[in-house]
Amino acid sequence: MAASHVPTPPARLRFSLSSFPSTSRTYLAPVRRICTVLLLLMAHTVPAQDGVFEIIKGDKRVGRIDVRRTETGDRSVYRMTSRSSIAVLWTHDVRSDLCTEYLDGRLTRCHSTYHVDTELRDSSSMLLVGGRRLCYVHPGKVFVGNATGGWTVARMYYEEPVGQDSVFVESVLQDCPLVALGNGRYVLTMPDNSTNHYTYLGGVLREVYVDRTLFNLRFRRT
Repeated sequence: MAASHVPTPPARLRFSLSSFPSTSRTYLAPVRRICTVLLLLMAHTVPAQDGVFEIIKGDKRVGRIDVRRTETGDRSVYRMTSRSSIAVLWTHDVRSDLCTEYLDGRLTRCHSTYHVDTELRDSSSMLLVGGRRLCYVHPGKVFVGNATGGWTVARMYYEEPVGQDSVFVESVLQDCPLVALGNGRYVLTMPDNSTNHYTYLGGVLREVYVDRTLFNLRFRRT
């Protein structure tokens, strides 16, 4: 079989970068730099460092937590959603949703909900207005918060709280004491004296041990 013939384009259609005048190549360089900058800006608007934590009760996996951080310019939004089936007398479907927002490194708003089966058991919201934290806690508590901390539970899933002695807990809208135990381990104590134990390895959160009255849970990074 004869080799197929590929026609050669007319000379007027054949070109390469070297065929451009030097002045044109000079104009193309800024265009390439602009495209690079646009790609970098786009990269800052996509979710970064997403993660999944499995929820473990005893030795059984009962659910998962999805964490996501999205950065756009000087705005950072943390989102945590969880769903689990936990047996306490009988099995319940437990769902939670948390959204925390920073603007230029400053905590500006947060909102959390906690459902058991179809019932809303808890919710809270905070909005920074005129430098004041306006707060709402379900079922009807409204107040101006006096907490000043910038660290939050959502942020702890992305950064190790080195040097911090308190954390703003979004579910209760209060600063709660944080104690460093060494070797990347921390204990966060809630207003009801229940505790969360955080373990970091190389600055990355690996596990959260949740100590509660009726049951204990582990959130383990997959």
